[in-house]
Formats: sequence, structure tokens, C-alpha cells
Amino acid sequence: MQELFEERIKKINPKILDTLKEKKEFSFRINKHKADLEVIDELKKEGFNPKRVEWSKYVYTLPIEDRKKITKSNTYTQNKIYIQNLSSIISALNLNVKEEDWVLDLAAAPGGKSLIFSEVAKKVSAVEPDKKRFFRMKRNFKEHGAKNIQTYNKDGRFVYKATGEMFDKVFLDAPCSSEAHIDGEVTWWNLKRVKRFSKLQKELIISAFECLKSGGEMIYATCTFSPEENEETLDFLLKKYPNAKIQEINLPIKNIQEGITKWDDKEYNKEVKKAIRILPDGAFSGFFFAKIKKEVKS
Repeated sequence: MQELFEERIKKINPKILDTLKEKKEFSFRINKHKADLEVIDELKKEGFNPKRVEWSKYVYTLPIEDRKKITKSNTYTQNKIYIQNLSSIISALNLNVKEEDWVLDLAAAPGGKSLIFSEVAKKVSAVEPDKKRFFRMKRNFKEHGAKNIQTYNKDGRFVYKATGEMFDKVFLDAPCSSEAHIDGEVTWWNLKRVKRFSKLQKELIISAFECLKSGGEMIYATCTFSPEENEETLDFLLKKYPNAKIQEINLPIKNIQEGITKWDDKEYNKEVKKAIRILPDGAFSGFFFAKIKKEVKS
């Protein structure tokens, strides 16, 4: 399996295999429900030297060796900061949530993105099917002071049947084969797993799109590299819904790659080129996401 995995990754981008093993930094963001920029001064007094990212005054990085140490800091134990990968943060911010928005986070646990949305949105609905992950997520929201998040222990594939076109924005960080988390020997990965998740993702993206109001926007995301779970899922959505339109994404980072239109014997809709594959780099883990608008039917 190791050989097949590496062969597939090389076809996407050979640089990925090298950077998968390099974890020199981690990232965190300020939890605006409980704190503001003063926490950076607090961290400095505790001996840390956070480095701000260029694209947000609330997001910072630290050397990976500080990861365990910071969890014992006062700022962390008081939930003033939230450790979260840069790829997750930048994708959530790209949904461009407004004050009047009702946001659906369709596969929400552990809840980091819902917390980002809740700092701006009028209301957030967070859905998680796994019971243990659901209750940990609920506790997470309470500890971080988010009072505008509704939580639902439901299967995201069927949420649209209960809601219809209810939400201004939807975020679907779909369950996936998690290839971005492989940083050594390939033990649990196989093609059967990729295909199983690809089927699930297609069911979830239908639900996400059906939940979205006409004129609304959603993001589809995974933490995997396989086109079967990324571009193929988008291609499936575009074929099923003529009013689904993939939007251009402009990110202020260089470690990105546009969507792939050909994979093995398959050809995808050229619009999937607008999707973004974030390549592992520093505090960025491998990630994929696309922004989709639901155009009003004429």
C-alpha cells in the first residue's frame, strides 16, 4: 500500500511526500468570545514568542516544541486561545460569514470552525453524527463561551429533509481518508477506504447544497489529497445541479495548487480548477476546499 499511496501522491504533486513529514510549527487563534489581542502579551509574559500570520491579526504560529507547553499556559486553560491548523482556519474564514448569517456546519466535530463562525454569525447550527464526538463538541462550545451555536446529533446526509433551503452559508468538512495525516509508514490507508468515503461525500454534498438558500454560498472541504474524494465529488455536484457554480478563491498564501481536471481515465468539469489544494507547509496541513454558490433559478 505504501508504494501505491506514494505513486498517487507523486501524480498530484511530488513535493507533498517531503513536506508531509515536516512539522516545524503549529498554529492557534485568539478566541474572540473570551479575549482579544492582549492575550499575546500574556503569552509573552509566560515565555512564548508567537508569530502573527500575515492574513489575520488573530492567528499566530509557534515552534512545534511549544505545542505541549502551551496547553499548560493560563491563556490556554482559560480558553482564551484555540489550537487549530492554519488550513482549517483559512478555509473557514473564506466562507466570509456576515453578522446576519445563519450558518450550517454539517460535519462539525470537534467544532473549531463552528467557533470561528459563531464569532460573527447571528446563529450557527453544528451537526455531528458520532455521539462521543458530539458531546465533546458541545463541551468545547460551552468552554469557549459560544452561546449562539445550536447542536444536533444527526446524520448530515439527511439534514436537508428536515430543513430545506434554510441556511445562508454552509460548511462541509467531509469525513475522508485523511491522507494529509499520513507522515510516515502507510498502515491504515487503502483504495477501498478512498472509494467508501467518496460515496459518503457525494451524499453529504447533496445534503449541504439542498440546505443552502438560493443565492447562498457553501464550502466543501477535506483533509485528503485523492481526486476521488475532492474533484470527483465537485464534478458529481455540478452534474446534478446546474445552479451550482464553483467560485474563484484568492488566498494570500503560496503553498496552493488548483484543482485537477483529469485523473486516471476520468475527466472532470473544467470548473473544478477553481478549487484549492493547500500543500503541507509549516503550520499548514494538506487540505482541499472549494467555494460553491447556489444561483437563483431563473
